[in-house]
Amino acid sequence: MLYKAIDIFIYIPTQMLSQVIRYTILIALFAMLSSCTTTFYLVRHAEKANSTPDTPLSAAGHARAEALRDTLISKNIKQIFVTNYLRTQQTAAPLATQLGITPTEIPGNQTEQLVQQLKAIKGKNVLVVGHSNTVPVIISGLMESPQNVTITETDFDNLFKVKITKGGDRIIEFVELTYGEP
Repeated sequence: MLYKAIDIFIYIPTQMLSQVIRYTILIALFAMLSSCTTTFYLVRHAEKANSTPDTPLSAAGHARAEALRDTLISKNIKQIFVTNYLRTQQTAAPLATQLGITPTEIPGNQTEQLVQQLKAIKGKNVLVVGHSNTVPVIISGLMESPQNVTITETDFDNLFKVKITKGGDRIIEFVELTYGEP
């Protein structure tokens, strides 16, 4: 059988050989494109100045936002999502500025719509800055099952990573990390 394949290959005219090579390259490209990885980095906003509804970040919060930039600067982030609250926008600002990305603003009460938008993203690394009550919902939505993630009112250093690889099989990885000072 192998000899037959070799014989056929040897007798292919040059013009046909170039077509065979083109088709082989197209098939390889299709295989690569059908297997893509999307990685979501999710954080709660950094420390806030006070408990008013649209409070800015505190000095510690601004320092944490810079730590987030330093943590994710090499992760090839291509898209950033924030809510309509100033504290999420300020948390993402150092990284967004450094990368030249304008964050996409989503109303804080539209978490389910955000999850659907995120699921439509393919082959990119994405930062999502949310709140203690929205980040767990987003994680569970991306994972397509409850993850029992709890973020307390004093937790600001959590960095969650959801990596979705699509190809022959869909593989979802979930990792809990931290960044900045505890």
